[in-house]
Amino acid sequence: MSEFALSQEQSHAATSDADYLMIVAPPGCGKTEVLAHRAAHLISSLEKNQRVLALTFTNRARSNLEERLRAVLGQARTRRHIVVRNFHGFATQVVLAHGRTIGLEMDSLQQPKTSTLRKAMSDAGGNGAVMYDAERMLSEIKRNSLSDAEVLRVLQQQSPGKVSELAEKVERARQEVNQLHYDDLLRHAQCLLHIPAISRLYQAHFGAVLVDEFQDLSLQQLDLARLSCASRQTFAGDPLQGIYSWAGAAPAEVEAEIRKNCGEPIRLHESYRSSPKVLETVNSISERIDPGSSLISAQPARWTEGGCSAALVLHDRAQEAQVLPRLAAEILSCNPEASVGIICRAGWRRGDIDRAFSAETGFPVRRWELAIDDPRIVALIQSTVATLPRGASIADARLAVLDIVDPADVEAREQVDDAFDTLEQSNATTAKAAIRSIRVSDPKQTIGPGVHLLNAHTGKGQQFDWVFVVGMEEGHLPGRRNSQGAALAEEQRVLLVMLSRARHGLIVTRVDITSGMYGPYAAHQSRWWSELQTALTSAEEVETHLLAYASSVTA
Repeated sequence: MSEFALSQEQSHAATSDADYLMIVAPPGCGKTEVLAHRAAHLISSLEKNQRVLALTFTNRARSNLEERLRAVLGQARTRRHIVVRNFHGFATQVVLAHGRTIGLEMDSLQQPKTSTLRKAMSDAGGNGAVMYDAERMLSEIKRNSLSDAEVLRVLQQQSPGKVSELAEKVERARQEVNQLHYDDLLRHAQCLLHIPAISRLYQAHFGAVLVDEFQDLSLQQLDLARLSCASRQTFAGDPLQGIYSWAGAAPAEVEAEIRKNCGEPIRLHESYRSSPKVLETVNSISERIDPGSSLISAQPARWTEGGCSAALVLHDRAQEAQVLPRLAAEILSCNPEASVGIICRAGWRRGDIDRAFSAETGFPVRRWELAIDDPRIVALIQSTVATLPRGASIADARLAVLDIVDPADVEAREQVDDAFDTLEQSNATTAKAAIRSIRVSDPKQTIGPGVHLLNAHTGKGQQFDWVFVVGMEEGHLPGRRNSQGAALAEEQRVLLVMLSRARHGLIVTRVDITSGMYGPYAAHQSRWWSELQTALTSAEEVETHLLAYASSVTA
């Protein structure tokens, strides 16, 4: 059972008797722990054979919540009383169970991958801005409870042009081959749950629903959550962490809808994640977005010298790619169990850094966009391949692994496929030979020791002992396309998300000289650079702090 003692404000949120509850929980304030204890509290109100449904956005978030639930409730009670799904997984479950009700041909229905829609657009002759706009048009239309026929009717009503023509062509082709796109999973599930007989089944089965990260919900996802359980709804999240409007999230509208039932939220203010120095930097940005939103450290004496925060100005990306591996190596020399997150707003900005770490053998390095680097996927592949005959091919292994993955877990199935695509690029002739080259990590640790290379959206909800936020230059953060209006406001929230991943140390970097299509040019510091409050300004000062950090780790 969990040894974590809830604070007064956390306990108030977890044990509230309100049937409809909204919890504003900034990063590091123990949201996952509160949700786990909230689930434990709600179990006593369930009717016989009812369960609590917990909805997250990603498998990583789902794993984090499941881990805390097992710590609070134990393995047996968690399995008996709680169902944890991400939204696409839950939608897939609904579609697989009831799809025939709305005329879906289930025997030949093809599940989506992230690349499915983009490939369909390309195959239909789309490119550039037209493809981007056609994807957006389809996505916006499918955020409504529409049948396939209705989707086509709405497309035909759009203004004539290349964008609507491409969108309609892709949608017709999708329907003809019975291929789902990710937006179709949510749309079909919404249509099904609007059928009273089906919604009653889910509302009878689920006596409570918990929704993690409410600020990332679309109105469609909010509808799915509410339709799955009509009573005892808990929504937890933080409006300042809303960074998914491009994917359909509607944070202002969703918050207004939730408040209609839940009223004023319970707010958490104490950070258990971050050191005082890190919080000073985080607060310097959060206060710009929402005055009065500063967090305080719940355990300020826990951190050596109050933690570490630094802003480094480097000459160019080449120097940056030298300094970061050196500092990461020194951190891991002080504490081999430390996790070091190196986070960029966009993948292209990480190129030189990725190359610098690619040859590193002194400590683990994981690129988060690669499924073959995901410890849980690797463990699943290794354990399955171990049961296969010695001469089993990589193709045989792929089928064997997919056979044991939950059909509703579309995210895991895609990761397995991506991992095997990488394995097939090796020269190995058998599956067992191919997996010998895989880096072994502890599958029980979402974030293990070593360096983690990732982008801003990938790292949301995660935490690292040390974080490097890289590339605070105009054009990268904020990006060129997001330099005004609501898009600019969201870019500032993206920065806040990146900063708030850090526990002990936070190091922010920018360069004076960057490079582009026509060679080197002077970079302009991010408009938010001067607002950052940090204690240190040089790599040498960070190294001095590491001497004290090493002593505290040894002690």
